[in-house]
Amino acid sequence: MQNKKLIILGQIGSPKSTKVSDVRSYLREFLSDPRVVDLPRALWWLILNLFILPTRPKRSAEAYKRIEFCGFFPLVEITKALKRKLSEKLSADYEVREAFLLSEPRMDKTLKEMKGSKQEIWVLPQFPQFSDTTTSCFTDKIAEQGMSEQVQMIKNYHNLRAFIDLSVKQIEAQIQKYPVDDIVISFHGIPERYVTAKKDIYYQHCYETFILLRKHLSLSNEKIHISFQSRLGSEKWLSPYTDEYCVKLVESGQAKKLAVYCPSFVADCLETTDEIGNELKHELESVGGELTFIPCLNNQDQWVEGYAEFIQTYIEKGHERAQELCYEIDKAELERTMPKLTGKSNSMTPKAKKTVKVVFLTLFLDLIGFSIIFPMFPALAKYYLEVDKDNYFLSMIMNLISQFGNYANMSMNTIVLFGGVLGALYSVLQFIAAPLWGGLSDRFGRKPILLISVFGLFLSYVLWIFSGSFTLLILARFIGGIMGGNLSVATAAVADVTDKKTRSSAMAYVGIAFAFGFIFGPAIGGILSLFNPLDYWPALESIGINPFSFVASFAALLSFMNLFFILKNFDETLESENKTQNFKTSNILKLFTPLPIRNVNLTNMSYFLFITAFSGMEFTLTFLAVERLAYSSMNNAYMFIFIGVVLALVQGGYVRRKAHLVGEKKMAMRGLMILVPGLIIIAFAKSSLVLYLGLFFLSVGSAISIPTMTSLVSLFSPENLQGKSLGIFRSLGSLGRVLGPIIASVSYWRLGSTIPYLGCALFLVVPLYLLSKIKNSESMDKNKAIN
Repeated sequence: MQNKKLIILGQIGSPKSTKVSDVRSYLREFLSDPRVVDLPRALWWLILNLFILPTRPKRSAEAYKRIEFCGFFPLVEITKALKRKLSEKLSADYEVREAFLLSEPRMDKTLKEMKGSKQEIWVLPQFPQFSDTTTSCFTDKIAEQGMSEQVQMIKNYHNLRAFIDLSVKQIEAQIQKYPVDDIVISFHGIPERYVTAKKDIYYQHCYETFILLRKHLSLSNEKIHISFQSRLGSEKWLSPYTDEYCVKLVESGQAKKLAVYCPSFVADCLETTDEIGNELKHELESVGGELTFIPCLNNQDQWVEGYAEFIQTYIEKGHERAQELCYEIDKAELERTMPKLTGKSNSMTPKAKKTVKVVFLTLFLDLIGFSIIFPMFPALAKYYLEVDKDNYFLSMIMNLISQFGNYANMSMNTIVLFGGVLGALYSVLQFIAAPLWGGLSDRFGRKPILLISVFGLFLSYVLWIFSGSFTLLILARFIGGIMGGNLSVATAAVADVTDKKTRSSAMAYVGIAFAFGFIFGPAIGGILSLFNPLDYWPALESIGINPFSFVASFAALLSFMNLFFILKNFDETLESENKTQNFKTSNILKLFTPLPIRNVNLTNMSYFLFITAFSGMEFTLTFLAVERLAYSSMNNAYMFIFIGVVLALVQGGYVRRKAHLVGEKKMAMRGLMILVPGLIIIAFAKSSLVLYLGLFFLSVGSAISIPTMTSLVSLFSPENLQGKSLGIFRSLGSLGRVLGPIIASVSYWRLGSTIPYLGCALFLVVPLYLLSKIKNSESMDKNKAIN
């Protein structure tokens, strides 16, 4: 046994069962491999766990159910059968085992058992074409076990005569039984960037296999097509895409009957049997076409014989002699046939991706710091009413709330509305500051303005730490509100590095940062507020330390980290030629002058009206939940966490991928229309189930509307006015967040809890009408003025 050469047939594997939990575990492990998805680990962890794993496993489990037989999956069983047959064909000097990355027996365990063995070990990944996304996964496993010197690999056999000839024979046999018009050779897809940027040779190997198959098939060349299947996400993958291409062949009348063969695999699996043999078949039938699915070589005797000869020749006589069993590639034909990949796609450029990542983290940290105070509003009011009850500003706010409550006929405790006033103060300041920061960033660049504003936020939180008096708290909120207007600058930076095709996707990430910030911020604030530094160091009260100083310290730390993160990682996005030279701030009212761009003004006004309605509903939602369903503070927290999660899922999973395809205007209008049933449902909600149904519609609608409206403003604005345009956009949103709660509160207590929500649903007709007046043709001329 010790003298035998060990052959390990390497495969990916299949889930343990068709249970959703097992499929989820399988997908989590598979998609967590950096070879499969090479996005930054923290970002990909969020996408995977919040957008993919909550929904995809159920669909995949249904697909696996369609291909399983008595609890067994084709890929695993075919590989085991191939192992048995190869053991019989190879000489007695060989031992053959199968091992899987994601099934039993595991590759890492198999290698670990052999570590230190005197046996000669060869790993053979079961993929004819080499790719870093597949073959290199096995290289990594070998390296992890420290066996790179001990283990050797046969990395590809895409031009092996036995593989090509038997594939041709397989195809010819099928189309003889089921005549077809055209043949589609469908390879597994990978992101185009892997080829252009990472120099993966897979694309070339696929075309070499395709050329050899086409050369030996009986149909004419124009009847044989190449395509790529199984793409994931919004990034551009190798194309043409199999499903779209086959449908196009049928719909154009070029071919009605198609045969599809998948030479990226030698063993049938989910991606051949179900994706092609089932899903694509139904898709073609729906447009009047027919599909003949051609199985892989699997464990056919002739294939086993040819494969065994190649393996034995390669190991005993070396690579050079093994090449005699392979077809030579006509390099001239390859050069003429294989399309050049430009690297240009609907996906963002490397600079855009880096900028979006930096902006994402910047906004995320900013918004955690901003929303961390939300759970403490009632406690803040009670604390300062005890220790600083004669404070001029506190007395003024409480009198204002009392008068407002009397006018609106409210019976709620004034402390409940205290947070609304502090929030309104913050929004008023953002209303003033957003166009100011946006305009300054158009003049001096995004990075310096971001650094100044984030440093200002840091100072506001430091001031909060020592806010033993209410005056200092107001001053801290004042500085924070002014500096918080920098959101327009971050959004403008995203606009600088994206184009019409990628902007909505990038703005969706901005929306996700908002959603995550508002999910984690209040949760962190609630937890940290349990720790009162005065319980441990009461003497510190003399220098202004208060029960909320620990929370304020955490927010300050986040801003300090954010400051250095921007300084180190953020590259200026505004080109010198796009900087405006005539920005003046002597008259601040001029900052709000409408731009001479009709579509921008229509979008801004639509956004203002939408936010006014939406924020009013959002503010009174807790009152409705308490009044009708007796919700506690924790129940309300769960409600807003639900809204935040849905926002993140929709923006990351739908808007990011579909906004450009659908169109930003149409998508924004679609979002507003989805809001309407949500408002109507909540108007009549008498149970938690109905309430959450309404919240789902509201969350989906706002998740669709906000990033697409942001994109519309940016797309219709000239490059040198991105900051100002988006500043006005954010400013009007802040104004809406001031007016909305006031209008909604008065309506709620004067007219009851049903009428405001129905009125809000009816009111959305106005922003819908304004969006409908936008002319898409103006996107071609961003400087077009209002007539």
